[in-house]
Amino acid sequence: MKKNKFIQNFLFGLLFLVLIPFSCSQKKTIELESERLNIILDSYVENGIYPFLYARIEDKDDVVYEYSSINHNLLGNFKINGDTWMRIWSMSKLITISLAMDLKEEGLLSLNDPVIKFIPEFSNLKVAVDEDGKSISQIDENILDCPHTLVETDSIMTIKHLMNHKAGFYYALTNSQCLNSSIELLDIPNLKNGEELIKQLSNLPLIQHPGEKYTYGLNTTVLGLVLQRITGKNLNEMVSERILDTQNIEGLSYRLPEDVDLIPCYTGRDGTLRNVIDGDLDIFGQSVPNYLLNNNLFLGGEGMLGTGKGYIDFMKLFSLDNKIKFLNNETIVEMISKPDIENNNYGYNTDYAFYLTSKNHEFEKNILRVGGYEKTSSWIDQNNKLFGVLFAQVNETQDKIGLSTQMEIDFKKELYHQLNKIKEN
Repeated sequence: MKKNKFIQNFLFGLLFLVLIPFSCSQKKTIELESERLNIILDSYVENGIYPFLYARIEDKDDVVYEYSSINHNLLGNFKINGDTWMRIWSMSKLITISLAMDLKEEGLLSLNDPVIKFIPEFSNLKVAVDEDGKSISQIDENILDCPHTLVETDSIMTIKHLMNHKAGFYYALTNSQCLNSSIELLDIPNLKNGEELIKQLSNLPLIQHPGEKYTYGLNTTVLGLVLQRITGKNLNEMVSERILDTQNIEGLSYRLPEDVDLIPCYTGRDGTLRNVIDGDLDIFGQSVPNYLLNNNLFLGGEGMLGTGKGYIDFMKLFSLDNKIKFLNNETIVEMISKPDIENNNYGYNTDYAFYLTSKNHEFEKNILRVGGYEKTSSWIDQNNKLFGVLFAQVNETQDKIGLSTQMEIDFKKELYHQLNKIKEN
């Protein structure tokens, strides 16, 4: 009996010694002072600047922080969490570009390929210029005279130009009322399908010569049309087959799931938070994307819906240590790296839909960010290996500062104050 007891104790002790280093090696979930972050979000909702705010932060495996602050006078009993569907607008761009890079890895396209290789209908696109021959994208003041003089392009539009917004396509937000009206008349969100959009865009002028400068616009939407021509499949099918199904991700779609109601859109452009009216969301002039089940137009730059959980799962695909690969590490490094330009204290467009904050940024150092038209944002913190979203559904806010908001600045300052304090300890 004593011998058996000795062996039992010896084996238990050996197991204990084996488990000690294993348990110590386990990564502990970061513990944030959640209440301090909650107070910031609550204050901006209670002050009537936002209808709601939803934040979620995850590490590789766990939810580190999650909170929703809701103005129930506006939204009633609407519950908002990681599975709530929202309009993510330009956060669609990163998904479309990642699909293009997937096709590039398969050898189906090159970034230097001319766009007309896939969309020959664009062979005769012209550039709108002023009376001095300067492209309209170079004009700072409002240009009201119509029509503009049209000239031949002096360069070849490539796939890369569609990714880095140098192709010459634009939104109805230019300094030219003439060009804005042309986009508005197309009523893009209500066109039948991608082929109809190609036909309509082939009759519009570009705002600049391809490669001339960065001009934010419909460029990524056109990239989505290129991908459809290459694969013979629409973007909804490509996202499902190449990303959602293979990576086991839910919560991204061009169509609204049945029995789901979207949160209304609000704006604070008049100094008071209110429901939007026709024309407030003027990126396409008047209309906005629809997400109906019978919709066959998929706008690769603006037209997706997403949940907080779903978009974080997508962002995790850009982790270099992700075991299940969607893109090769070489491709990911290309997409997330600082471009070869001069350093600054703010950040850089990577040319692949990411904005990379500078290593000299006051508090957000080397953070990859994407954002959308109704104050949806997501980020990757490569140093702390965290992935986050901060979502609202409001077009303009009273706390707007450049492309950011005071709310986001306050939230991120507190977040990184806490993370830095954790590191020090």
